[in-house]
Amino acid sequence: MQLVPRELDKLVTSQLGFLAQRRLARGVRLNHAEATALIASNIQELIRDGHHTVPT
Repeated sequence: MQLVPRELDKLVTSQLGFLAQRRLARGVRLNHAEATALIASNIQELIRDGHHTVPT
């Protein structure tokens, strides 16, 4: 499968966010990179759902 760099970045971010979510559910503390991936993944999902602003 051929992916353009933008799609590849989204895929990697999504997978890292999923991994971070699983680790967080197990009670493992996340490092900086994992926490960033989790936040970015959640923001991407909000955008996909049609929310263009993050709720406060």
